[in-house]
Amino acid sequence: MVRYTCVHRECALTPNTGTVPFRTGERVGFAHLVSSKLVGATAKLRVWSDRKEKTMTLTVSAPKRLVPVHIEGRPPQYFIHAGLVFTPVTVPYLRAEYGKEYEYEAPVKLLDRLLHGQVDHPDAQIVVLSQVLAADVNIGYEDIVNTSVLAINGSPVRNLRELVQLVEKCKDPFLRVDLDYGQMIALDTVQSRKATRAILETHSIAARCSPDLVSELLHDVAGAANGAVRDSLGTDGGHTEAGPAPAIERTPRRRR
Repeated sequence: MVRYTCVHRECALTPNTGTVPFRTGERVGFAHLVSSKLVGATAKLRVWSDRKEKTMTLTVSAPKRLVPVHIEGRPPQYFIHAGLVFTPVTVPYLRAEYGKEYEYEAPVKLLDRLLHGQVDHPDAQIVVLSQVLAADVNIGYEDIVNTSVLAINGSPVRNLRELVQLVEKCKDPFLRVDLDYGQMIALDTVQSRKATRAILETHSIAARCSPDLVSELLHDVAGAANGAVRDSLGTDGGHTEAGPAPAIERTPRRRR
């Protein structure tokens, strides 16, 4: 068992209650000491572990959230394949989809990950199938919106970049997308790749994915696969078509 005692301000943590002295005759939760520190500040701790006391100096940092509160001015990430629009979940995305009351209107499973999701990998994201651009190749799946992607052909998806790699390197006859709520999408691999360009033209979308994904994808996929990746992303004369997120008019979603 590890117990912590905060040397700074000479505040002692009570093991049984998890409280610290505040004002005369008052105690507050230990979280008060943490919240009183600014990001980048240092905190001194005495740690009791393995029957020994140690002194540690830690730098306070903001916790990494599974669903980011903001995207720091970067353009949103997205990837389109056979009319399936994939994007990572962020608070700005939820606000755009469900309005200022997104905390009440968004799907319950997304809200659970927003409030309680734990980051188990530095690049972890919640990737959702945002919507389906209707076409013959994806007929029957048009009503799926904002549903978390769990795996591609049985391989777990940790972030959007990994999803792009799994889709582009798929050599199976069918591309299988496993979703939340026990849903699954199965597409013919060859036909889905051929249909992507036509779907983009139909909906006047200039690029199949956000610019950051193009550079990373072409760097990671080596050898003969590079040509297939460039073709599927939409290249013309050596120029890779990549641009901002597609301008698709959306109405606020209702809670699922």
